[in-house]
Amino acid sequence: MRLDEPARAAETIAVARERVLRSASPEMAILLDAREAALRVRTGDLPQARELVESIEAGLSEHVVFGGDQGQALLGAVRSALCLELGDGPGAEEALGRAYAAAVDSRDMPIVATIAVTVAGLAALHGRYREVAVLLGAAARLRGAHDRTDPQIRTLSDRSRAALGNERFAEAYETGWQLDVTAALSRTDPARLRRTSSSASPPEPDGAQTRRA
Repeated sequence: MRLDEPARAAETIAVARERVLRSASPEMAILLDAREAALRVRTGDLPQARELVESIEAGLSEHVVFGGDQGQALLGAVRSALCLELGDGPGAEEALGRAYAAAVDSRDMPIVATIAVTVAGLAALHGRYREVAVLLGAAARLRGAHDRTDPQIRTLSDRSRAALGNERFAEAYETGWQLDVTAALSRTDPARLRRTSSSASPPEPDGAQTRRA
């Protein structure tokens, strides 16, 4: 997917699925469904993605120990991404709340960074492009490195640059990047995004503010 070769990604998943079927491991089958659901969201096959996500969630009711906090966080991220593609802000927010809590409990910073990028997607859904840039920078801090190859990060960065301009995007991204880990964790909490949205008076996309300035 990072090489923009979705057909090869689907082929790889198909090969992996054959191995999983032979292993008789229900947990691995659930994880593979999550990978495929993420691929379907990325390629725009939303009905199939929804079917896979619902199958995953049904499976989790039988295998509640699957993947621990990390597994729960990754599956929550897939549900969140699907909701964002469907324009379902409340659904994405609910799924992100669960995913963020599980990711933080896992103490796995790359997993937390993955959730943070999806939180940036929620900010983009609300037109808050400066916050998108800050969140992407904070995600990089949690990850410990910038990521120029993730398709979701590239898409969000391009949208934010288009709204803010290169200079303001770079400044906002740097704000997130310069946070320490504790502050970055606080900044990427989806509940914070909801609080700041409700306190804005009146709410307005960052891009509109930039154009007026």
